[in-house]
Amino acid sequence: MTYTTVLWDLDGTIVDSAPGIFESFIHTFTTLGLPVPPVDEMRSFMGPPLPVTFGEILGFEPALAAECLNVYREKYLRGGGAQNCQLFPGVVDLVERNRDAGRANSLATSKGLSGVEVIGEMFGILDLFDVLGTASNDQTRSAKKDVVTYALDELQKQGADLTRTVLIGDRIHDVEGAREHGIDVILVKWGYGNQSEWAEADALAETPEHLAELLGL
Repeated sequence: MTYTTVLWDLDGTIVDSAPGIFESFIHTFTTLGLPVPPVDEMRSFMGPPLPVTFGEILGFEPALAAECLNVYREKYLRGGGAQNCQLFPGVVDLVERNRDAGRANSLATSKGLSGVEVIGEMFGILDLFDVLGTASNDQTRSAKKDVVTYALDELQKQGADLTRTVLIGDRIHDVEGAREHGIDVILVKWGYGNQSEWAEADALAETPEHLAELLGL
């Protein structure tokens, strides 16, 4: 299908950020004297907003969750965690091809703006997006549905054609955010999702080349 606007998740879709995120979680738990979960469990932390991870998934009391959040951010933003990542091969080329085809691009990520800027500037990709749809640094906007709302509102202000919009992501949170807005969602299989999450998507992309076909590029 040919889409007029594409919303792009970041972690697990464009960037393999798992090494730096795991590093930052391990640092957080170790610093605060908390048990370090196994890597398989930490994979479930990839995708949800950090307040959800510390508060709902791990069940920490608000004070401890807030402390974890502060330690994590310090490590991730200023301790090298954000830079410990790499681009998934071929995906940035698709973002660029989508732009060159005259379609709108926006990020739609639950990662905070500061982290997105660190990664985006490192790889020189920020100018590929018409809107940086991110979580706010203060986490007042962090749920995927709220990030998508922000991205769509900003795109509308720019006069983007939103008649056929799709969200490209890798986790169930991307599906849920897209469903809130009645837009299609394609999950990529090179990210951090699993079979049950993939089953909820409108389509699955096996490879970047397959994603190009799904996007009509």
